[in-house]
Amino acid sequence: MAFRRDERAVTVQIGAVLLLAIVFAALALYQLNAVPAENERVEFTHNQAVHDELQELRNAIQNVGTEGGTRSTAVTLGTQYPSRTVAANPPAPTGRLETTGTENISIDARFAGEESEYEGNPHNLTGNHSTTTLAYTPGYREYDSAPTTRIEHGFAFNEFDDAQVSLTDQPLLSDGTIRLVVLEGELSRSGSGAVTVDPTALSGPSDPVPIEGEGNENVTVTVPTAAPTAWNDTIGTTFDDGQSDARVTDYDATGEGRGSLTIELAAGEYELQVARVGIGDGSDSSGEYDVTASNDGDGERSGGAYTVRWTDNHDSARACADGESCDYRVYSGETATFAADAEAESATLDFAYQTSGPTVSEFNESDQTVDFEAEGSGDVDLFVSSGGSSDTITVRVEHDEIPPSIEEFEASSGNHNNHARFAVNWQASAGDAPITQGTLELLDDTGAVVDTWEKAYPNRDRVVEDGIELEEKNGSGNEYEIRLTVTDGNGNSRNKSIARTG
Repeated sequence: MAFRRDERAVTVQIGAVLLLAIVFAALALYQLNAVPAENERVEFTHNQAVHDELQELRNAIQNVGTEGGTRSTAVTLGTQYPSRTVAANPPAPTGRLETTGTENISIDARFAGEESEYEGNPHNLTGNHSTTTLAYTPGYREYDSAPTTRIEHGFAFNEFDDAQVSLTDQPLLSDGTIRLVVLEGELSRSGSGAVTVDPTALSGPSDPVPIEGEGNENVTVTVPTAAPTAWNDTIGTTFDDGQSDARVTDYDATGEGRGSLTIELAAGEYELQVARVGIGDGSDSSGEYDVTASNDGDGERSGGAYTVRWTDNHDSARACADGESCDYRVYSGETATFAADAEAESATLDFAYQTSGPTVSEFNESDQTVDFEAEGSGDVDLFVSSGGSSDTITVRVEHDEIPPSIEEFEASSGNHNNHARFAVNWQASAGDAPITQGTLELLDDTGAVVDTWEKAYPNRDRVVEDGIELEEKNGSGNEYEIRLTVTDGNGNSRNKSIARTG
């Protein structure tokens, strides 16, 4: 007798193999296409964030060059990819922040004032000044077109393969003032984490001193740069284009993508202010730029072109009380507008900030105002400068008081000898201040309180979990409201009620 072979199990095995093949093919496509695309978005987002951090570093350098002292700021060199369960990530991308070597800035002009009016040597401010610049180069895996970001003489810009895009205005020339901050030191940091940079004043800042060209000729300023196009765009190539009475006349490329840019200022008298700022290692203090105008006998200094200051005009900010170490208060996440002015027509105002805690989320400058918003709590110093003069206000960022929150609130009823009895349990978390007290009330259907419980929490707890029994004798079968009140150290409270039958 012949028997037929049963091949039904073979069909099941073939289906399982095909299903596995489809799954592995989908995983392979995800690894090859989706993972790189998602990682590129992560890198692009980081690149936008690090541009903001580098602008803060630029502002810190300029503020030190104007105000003196030390400022600290952080730069996040790299980033991290999101963790994945069924796919693999390449190593985390890194970045490098480094100085670019020592070069010279030259100011071809002569001191045009009286030496007796100054303490220190004003002739030190003209001539040659050694300096360096900063460059941030990302090492991304997927975002291939990311730029190198440079900070040159207070001018921050992105350098792409075929273009330069400005991130800030150039502060070197403004309204008849040459404001030079030379950078000294060696810095080279690489990795994927954040590094802290501490710009520190080494010499100066000097008071502004008058200068003019030799023999009534034009004043010439020569700066090293890797991006002449960016400087051309912000200054212009004629006296009537871009920066007033200034023009770019020449660029001498010296190799490795760098060269010397020559800027001419039309014949006349200008103000010159110089400071030396240290960054990284190998920087030493000196007194060459410690040039100050002598007092004129009335307690005022001569030599300033004009005065710039913050005004009392502001929006959504509250003045600090007398004796407080701040000028204004704003709530976290609230946008405030501050105004400044200068005692000169058509003055260009430069705004900057330094934070000691809060994160500045908005800093939009216009002609004479800045829109400011910060998250967190603490103080932020706002700076305005122009023409060699500056002014500072301190803004205190604080939370609007947040009461505690009640996460859990439960009550179960039980009948005992015709009494209404409830087992109550609750949990609450602090807002801005620790929890100091909890209160439970049992109310009958007329709103009268028939039982109450109250407890203090002297340990200033951030999270409190507690419970108690409430009851009314002979109240079985009636409707009740159980009300919980949680109070914090600021005196703010949160209430919650539930209804139960006894």
